[in-house]
Amino acid sequence: TRILFEGKRAVGIEYLQNGETKTARAGREVILSGGSINSPQLLQLSGVGPSALLGALGIPVVHANENVGANLQDHVGINYTFKGLLPTLNQILRPWWGKLMVGMQYVLLRSGPLSLSMNNAGGFFRTDPALSRPNMQLYFQAFSTVIPKSGERPILTPDPWPGFSIGLSNCRPSSRGEIMIRSANPRDYPKIVANAFSTEADITEMLAAVKFIRKIAAMPAMAEIIEEEVLPGPSITSDADLIQDLRKRSGTVYHPVSTCRMGPDAARAVVDPRLRVHGLAGLRVIDASIFPDNITGNTNAASIMTGWKGAELVLEDQK
Repeated sequence: TRILFEGKRAVGIEYLQNGETKTARAGREVILSGGSINSPQLLQLSGVGPSALLGALGIPVVHANENVGANLQDHVGINYTFKGLLPTLNQILRPWWGKLMVGMQYVLLRSGPLSLSMNNAGGFFRTDPALSRPNMQLYFQAFSTVIPKSGERPILTPDPWPGFSIGLSNCRPSSRGEIMIRSANPRDYPKIVANAFSTEADITEMLAAVKFIRKIAAMPAMAEIIEEEVLPGPSITSDADLIQDLRKRSGTVYHPVSTCRMGPDAARAVVDPRLRVHGLAGLRVIDASIFPDNITGNTNAASIMTGWKGAELVLEDQK
């Protein structure tokens, strides 16, 4: 529920177990690996963060740092869904007998649709040939979930017609959000402000990207197996309508980073290059929240690498 300090040194943690508050002392240092949402939340609850926020919530300030919870970056994605002329995974995964069949196929043979990624193909592309590197990630899903059942996860009941989706997400958005606690109660969820599409650059490149999806769908190899575009639909053609649609339907692809970002300058970062929290002793953050900026694609491998490198730094500093 919070980190314990003696002066400017982290010495342990406080936690809840079976409704009882307990504490644990650290032998050498405290390592925080709560992720991009919970790491800044726990720092703020412990008195490390924006001074005005902490003061307003009655939390004693141990160390003021305006960057804790700030600089939130995330990849934002959108799908264009099509009705196909050939069967897709919809026809297998929608009926109960299909669910049973693919379930048994996976349990017994570790094969079939349930052994696949949700995204069956993908890649990267540039919305402008003048760019030096890709700025969009592309996804292809061999199923569609335009009409989910009420109260059920959409993927459990694909559409009754053969459908598929071509989706994308931005690689390096310039918009920045924040994650800030609402109260001093650790059980209260923090306030997450994604602030997506808050810059003209992000809107401009996403508009070009969704137009590229339609260009892919118009290629002969794709056009001959497409009956119609379902979402957003053929009536959405103007730039204004396309922008309204992407603002309405886009969503996170769950790659939040940089809320405790790393950097040598304590005025612009939360942790130093060895992942030690600026201005404090005995405390590190080792998770995706320390990314200085977001990476181009999925954050999973980079997060694993961060844990690996962080462990090396801890061991080196204990020699």
